[in-house]
Amino acid sequence: MPSRYNLLIDIGNTFVKWGRYHVLGNGSEEADRLETGHALLEEMASLAVTWKALAAPHRVLISNVAGTRARSTMLRVLELWPDVDTHWLTAQPEQCGVRNGYRNPHQLGPDRWAAMIAARSIADTRPVLVVVCGTATTLDFVSADGEFTGGCIMPGVGMMIRSLHEGTAALPDATGNYADHPKQTVDAIVSGCQHAQAGAIERIYRLHERSHSDLMCLLSGGGGKAIAPRLTIPFVPHDNLVLEGLHRISGTLA
Repeated sequence: MPSRYNLLIDIGNTFVKWGRYHVLGNGSEEADRLETGHALLEEMASLAVTWKALAAPHRVLISNVAGTRARSTMLRVLELWPDVDTHWLTAQPEQCGVRNGYRNPHQLGPDRWAAMIAARSIADTRPVLVVVCGTATTLDFVSADGEFTGGCIMPGVGMMIRSLHEGTAALPDATGNYADHPKQTVDAIVSGCQHAQAGAIERIYRLHERSHSDLMCLLSGGGGKAIAPRLTIPFVPHDNLVLEGLHRISGTLA
């Protein structure tokens, strides 16, 4: 008989993040979450070894933005449990108290949709700017009554840094560190890209704050920890809004 947990999977452009969550958990995230893990996208097949010792989940719910090849690889991994219901998330016109304002709701990335659903549950009746810093950085606004009114996408810090190396002849491909007053090129690159991320987040925050004085900003994603010290706006960190959103959605599935 399947165990009473759901396996939730966030397939991104760089990492695959996963979590085991209690089915229909009604408590805090810490109470509902059993364990989490991650793997590089190109190492996804190795998850079969990691999960082999687990009892079969009640359900598998997946957000995938990495395309059909990643989907095929994950399907092979999930052959561990051939009888378990597997659901591939697509954005809906309305779900879990969030209304999708995209012109074509189904074109919205499932990761952004899941993150907004998580943010809605956290912010409750407050408007919220949902910032997820990964391979790309996404900035999405959900109003106090649950309407997603639109959002922005920009390259993440890593992609910004790589573009400078690949698009120029002289800028090095080396690891630098943030500095308020960089005195070497590698540090200047890292510092400039982090300032660019923080500046964009603050600009979008101020744009919405004009009409929503009680605006909340939620900051998530692997790149969020590097950006957080550069921000001069109030924000609430969250380790993985996408998994939390998948957890919320899983409770609505038949």
